[in-house]
Amino acid sequence: VKACALTSDLQQSLIKDEATSVLSKDDFSPVTVADFACQALITLLLEPRCPLPMLGEEDAQALRNDERLAAEVHGHVEKFLPGVSVAEVIEALDRGRHEGGLGSFWVLDPIDGTKGFLRKEQYAICLCMVKDGTIMASALGCPNLPAEGPGVASAGGHGCVFHAAKGLGAAQLDLRSGEERTIRVDQEAANTYVESYESAHSSHGAHSQIAERLKLQPPLRMDSQCKFGVVARGQASLYLRLSDREQKIWDIAPGTLVVEEAGGQVSDSEGRPLCFSLGRTVGVRELLASNGTIHGQTLEAIAACHRP
Repeated sequence: VKACALTSDLQQSLIKDEATSVLSKDDFSPVTVADFACQALITLLLEPRCPLPMLGEEDAQALRNDERLAAEVHGHVEKFLPGVSVAEVIEALDRGRHEGGLGSFWVLDPIDGTKGFLRKEQYAICLCMVKDGTIMASALGCPNLPAEGPGVASAGGHGCVFHAAKGLGAAQLDLRSGEERTIRVDQEAANTYVESYESAHSSHGAHSQIAERLKLQPPLRMDSQCKFGVVARGQASLYLRLSDREQKIWDIAPGTLVVEEAGGQVSDSEGRPLCFSLGRTVGVRELLASNGTIHGQTLEAIAACHRP
């Protein structure tokens, strides 16, 4: 919840000053002050409570190379952790270098969907705990996703948080009212599907062919793991992610448990469960999350679309 508040506060100021607050990674994807501040804040909050290794998307190299950036990130973190030092913020970011595999560790994507964040649309703060390849607990903070439906929350970032624990189900917390409710997928029928806003992240053309075979309604398009949450609470039957890029663990693992604990199913495009003990990726390029009811039909449709 603190991370949702931090990113919501930062969203307006960063967008106004995008030229100095947005950097590019080696793959040309954007990263903002909010990414660094959010990852540092969550790491510092977790350390005294559950000091496991952290596999995070960001590290502190950019802050070491830019004192102004380091000071700005530190200032935002200090609002929530008074007295924290610049050195502690940098150290927290560096703790995100864990390589994954077996054992217990945290997985964190501090701003999943940075382009959505910059458009004032959907993004998510995504965290989970993994133990020997099994996701034990997860949370998706979605500050711009209204608790009552898809779309964009009103100004002020009053969205929701999805959370799940292995064997204990999934729930949604309304950030505006504080109300919490159990969520379940809609297993009755196929309705619509969700896919990435950015066509570079997945094949909209292939998704359209599959949806036509399944007689699904036109897609909801949004950034980030909010898509897993929309399936988990029954507003979409299917999330398709057919890509030519190997999927990163931080983009997939937190949302996977939310869907599964809500009664849905997540697999690769051949129906195999995803593996979370491979390091910083999940070893596949194509995956889907569904209400379970249409999972088999979707796998058949994917196979048909792949046939020459």
